[in-house]
Order: sequence, then C-alpha cells, then structure tokens
Amino acid sequence: MDASSMSRKEFLSAIGKGGTCSCLCAMFCAADLASASEPPTDTPSSPPDRRIKKRMEFVDQWVPRFFGVMDETLDEADRKKLMMANGKVCHREYLKSIGRKITPVPFEKWAEAVKQRVTDGSFRVEGRVVYFQYMSSAETGLPAAEGACLCPLVETKPAGLSGTYCLCSLGYVKDLFEQTLGTKVDIELVDSVLKGGKRCKFKITVP
Repeated sequence: MDASSMSRKEFLSAIGKGGTCSCLCAMFCAADLASASEPPTDTPSSPPDRRIKKRMEFVDQWVPRFFGVMDETLDEADRKKLMMANGKVCHREYLKSIGRKITPVPFEKWAEAVKQRVTDGSFRVEGRVVYFQYMSSAETGLPAAEGACLCPLVETKPAGLSGTYCLCSLGYVKDLFEQTLGTKVDIELVDSVLKGGKRCKFKITVP
C-alpha cells in the first residue's frame, strides 16, 4: 500500500490479532521452526517493533521464493487460475470487512456516471471497454504515488518477486467489475508496478 494506507507494521499487528489467513500463519510458524535450533535473536517477549520488523524481513524473503517455486511447479494456466481465484476471495473478504454490499447497475448507467464524475484518470471508457488503473488506496481513498505497490504484503517490492503475483489483482478487479455491473467481464492485465510500470492497469471488456 502507499504511505497513506495501512503500513506494513499495522499489517503485521493485525496478523498478531488474528486477522490473517492460514497461509500466512503457516509461513510465520515455519520461520519459528526453522530458527528453533539457532541461538534466539527474537522471542515473543522482544519489543513489538523489533518482532514485527523481523517477521516482515522474513516475508520479503519468503514471498519471492514461494512464487519462484510456483512458477517452476505449475503451468501458466494453473498459476493464473489459482491467483485469480485468490484475488476474488480477497475482494469479497474486503467487502465483508467493511460491511459493504454492491448493488449492480447496468453498464450504460455506470459508464455515464464515470464519465461525469471521475476526473482522476482512474477510468477511461471506450464503447464497452473500460481501462482502469489504481490511482488511490482502496482502504483510504487517498491518492497513491506513481510506482507504489498497493498490496500491503509486498509494498516494498521485494527483489526477485515474480509477476505471477500480480494475477491476484487481476482476479480482484474482475470480481469488482462483475459485482458492480452484474455481468461477466473479460479482463487483461495491461501493466503493473511489480513489472516496472508506474501504475497497475487493467483492460475490462463488457460483453
């Protein structure tokens, strides 16, 4: 996320309060097991800031390694299916966390509202094709700087992280549009920050 949204420190604090998934729990447990035979440098009684920093350092190493394994183990179609499914769940969990339910609107009505009200460049509508890019944080609505990754897990863009990770956002945005418009859409990832772009950009085609 950008500096105006949840920081990694806050993200890890949320994990400590149970706001996480089994995958993250597993990775942190694995880190504790791996270090069990070494002289302890960090314990549950360590200052919270230090413990959070240590765990985040581990995440920055674990995530690129995991996606490297995924790229070597699964073919492209399976990687895309898996990550998009995760993005869909991520979007729905986010809606649940803020108590929001989306009421679908016809595409024509939605497109007209976008053309009249959206001025930050996040949407461009050409016929039944929508070009969308993230210009702000979902959590705060505040503008995000160019080159900022808006995922709290990899906001530092750890070295070596595969572009496969970005397919999660593809599933997230697809579900967002399908719920908003009440219809299936086709989606394409045009660019992403992790791939060197200034913004994460998507092309959504409405049948």
